[in-house]
Amino acid sequence: MLVNPHLTRARLALVAIVSLAASLPLAACSGVPVSPADASAHAAARAEVAETSRGLYRGATDTIEDYARWADTATRTTSGVELIGFEAYPDAVHGEPFGALTFRATVQVRSSGDPYVACFESQFDYWGVATGRFGDRDDDAAVAHDVPCPPGATRISPPLDTRPVYVVPDGAEELVVEVLTNASSTASAADIVGEVIARMPQPTGDREVAFEPHAVVAGGDIGFAMGDADDCLLAKRDRDGTQVLTVPRVLLQPGELGCSPDTALRPVEQLRSPH
Repeated sequence: MLVNPHLTRARLALVAIVSLAASLPLAACSGVPVSPADASAHAAARAEVAETSRGLYRGATDTIEDYARWADTATRTTSGVELIGFEAYPDAVHGEPFGALTFRATVQVRSSGDPYVACFESQFDYWGVATGRFGDRDDDAAVAHDVPCPPGATRISPPLDTRPVYVVPDGAEELVVEVLTNASSTASAADIVGEVIARMPQPTGDREVAFEPHAVVAGGDIGFAMGDADDCLLAKRDRDGTQVLTVPRVLLQPGELGCSPDTALRPVEQLRSPH
């Protein structure tokens, strides 16, 4: 049995426990030990969970709830692997596992003809499923750790994601161009931002919130920005008029020029791709 290095942590176990109503006969799922007769079935169950865990990554995150939601989506239409719990490691630091998912796997390859059930835990970090050693992601035993199946465990639904999704709303570009074009020569950055906020189109998507706008006034020129490296609206007004700028994403990253009003006022040659 692989030992979970975080068993000493204060763990936030969120496992839904209800009585099983299924009429299908299930093998006792004590996790370990495994009888020799069930060894191949146990290996098949572990392989199903390991493959599921390896395929969950949808992008960098530091919360196990994201993996729980991704696992729920990935297994919702299958009967072989079920998400039965998840837990967070509240003391985790960047680069180490920050939580774990618990799965129950049911396979039909038992020699007796009855389905075999076993439970496994997979840990996750910022980059995906965590195994503790580089190169072990292809090792099913390093990905899916044996754990006892909780009595009466059943598939859970992870919590809904309530985090805001920041966007540049449809119509924001046209609004910004209008505000910059019509701004008086004495308008301050606060005046410009205030008018944009007051007239900002409302996002329509689920949990969508408009990015906060920013402006700068320098020597009669106005720079405007809202968004981030993935969704950035940059505009400026200078002696040549009002322009919406297209800047390579690499230059908008944190640590580079960034999505900021100062970037909008940089010379055009500094806003070209470095490659």
